[in-house]
Amino acid sequence: MDEVISLSQIDWQYIAGGLGLFLFGVKIMGDNLTKFAGTKIRDYIEKYTSNPIMAVIVGIAMTGIIQSSSAATVIAISLVRSGLMSLSQAIAIILGANIGTTVTSILIGFQLDYLAYFILLVGVFMALMASKKKTVYLGEIIIGFGLLFIGLNIMGGALKELQYVPGFERLVLKMSSQPLLAALAGTFLTAVIQSSSAIVGIIQTLYATDAITLTAALGFVFGANIGTTVTAALAAMGGSLAARRTSLFHFLFNVSVSTFFLISIGPYSRLISYLSQVFHLNDMMTIAVAHFTFNVVGMLIFLPLIPKWVTVLQKLMPGRDELSFELGQIQLDEAMVRTFPAGALGQAKTAMLQTAEIVLEAIEASKQYLLTKDKKYFDEVNQLEDIINSLDTKIEGYLLKISKQNLTEELANEYSSNLQVQKNFERIGDLLQNLVEYYEMIFDADEEFSEEPMTELMAIYELLLHMYTNGVDVFHNGDHHLFEVMREDENNLNHMEYQLRASHFRRMTEHHEETTVATSLYVDILGTLERIGDHAFNIARLTFDPIKGHGEKSLVAEQLEEESHEQVETV
Repeated sequence: MDEVISLSQIDWQYIAGGLGLFLFGVKIMGDNLTKFAGTKIRDYIEKYTSNPIMAVIVGIAMTGIIQSSSAATVIAISLVRSGLMSLSQAIAIILGANIGTTVTSILIGFQLDYLAYFILLVGVFMALMASKKKTVYLGEIIIGFGLLFIGLNIMGGALKELQYVPGFERLVLKMSSQPLLAALAGTFLTAVIQSSSAIVGIIQTLYATDAITLTAALGFVFGANIGTTVTAALAAMGGSLAARRTSLFHFLFNVSVSTFFLISIGPYSRLISYLSQVFHLNDMMTIAVAHFTFNVVGMLIFLPLIPKWVTVLQKLMPGRDELSFELGQIQLDEAMVRTFPAGALGQAKTAMLQTAEIVLEAIEASKQYLLTKDKKYFDEVNQLEDIINSLDTKIEGYLLKISKQNLTEELANEYSSNLQVQKNFERIGDLLQNLVEYYEMIFDADEEFSEEPMTELMAIYELLLHMYTNGVDVFHNGDHHLFEVMREDENNLNHMEYQLRASHFRRMTEHHEETTVATSLYVDILGTLERIGDHAFNIARLTFDPIKGHGEKSLVAEQLEEESHEQVETV
């Protein structure tokens, strides 16, 4: 060693600033790649993940776009906890995500340090001068790409100085002989920074400056692979059983693959050295290839074992999930649309009745959230709303395909009825999401309803649930007598909402109650519950009268009136 320096002489400000620029570059590149790709990423995930190999490819592509395997894994977990993806599909996406995360290290391997500043300038000009959003997104992708390299370049000089700190060489030698130490350090640093890309980027820089050996570098890379599971674990906390199983797989997969390669690190490092010489790789690309190869091998080992892993995870975490994947699954035969439109309408109605059951679960969950303040019910309503929206898109698309066939008048009426009823189910889901957000605002303010308003809300919930189940029953069975009963229930609900609103204002005036978040939102909650009742009544009414007669308001007019009513209340 030519010189010796102390830790205080290291330019830590460059390491901190360079790391900040690197992380910011990765973030804005990922954010804008996501925007540039459009808003249908989630739809593509749902559509192309039924086949395990396709799910792996989706995982690779998604992570390449988002620039974060942790984020891709969190998305997979959110889809599982929403009932829109099975555990086996999520496992395949995680396998792909681990490969996708190597994209950043491969980009770094091209060593574009000199060009990075010009790349940044090009991106800034594009973002500033663009008139179209897509061009702005592209400019910001390029800015992120440039910042990524600039950040590493700034860090590089200061990181190189570490090799001259007394004891650092001994530490590196120890990590080379005991790579487990390097793996533990990589796990800890990744868990803290929450970015395996950043840690691998730093390792690439250290290796390129001869500050660490290849064996120590590989140990750090394997550790970073374990540390990245922390984000997914946090995402699954308090989630559904399937989400926790997904997170457990992510942890077991990364730990087992990293452990396997740690045990065989000697032969693996010799293989990487050989590949580096054969393909004339620079030092940074050498680490990138090692990172890529180790993740691909892990994927190839685990891909055929996905069904067995599902069984293992179910044994490790036994129980039945509150929200199962089957909730989001419906059978809609595309071939039947042309060959047997009447049968296709029957399939659509069956799918709508499945949606109706999910909506009922959401109503019950919103009630339980109000009663218990348990956050799991808030999450459940939001997860169910995701499923309702997904089903609504599928059912509406299917109904529109049916409408393009040569339908008889009777079938055309049935199509019209189904389409309008489905919109009422979807609208109830939206309103329930609004309800639990109101409750959350009250609970976040550390408030709750007193006994009298709580009793009133439970009473209106009871009538609402009665109306909703009757409305679905009318839609299912066409019971005209029950529909006539619902007319009276609908009048009772409107009267009850009016009376409770008057009672609330009387309490505020006579008892001089202090204005709180709860008292301010009480009228909004009443109005939302009453509108849910209106939609429940619509479900029954539209079963018999999908096409409005003279003098009766159209569905569009009703919706416009409702939105106007909401705006007046907000004011």
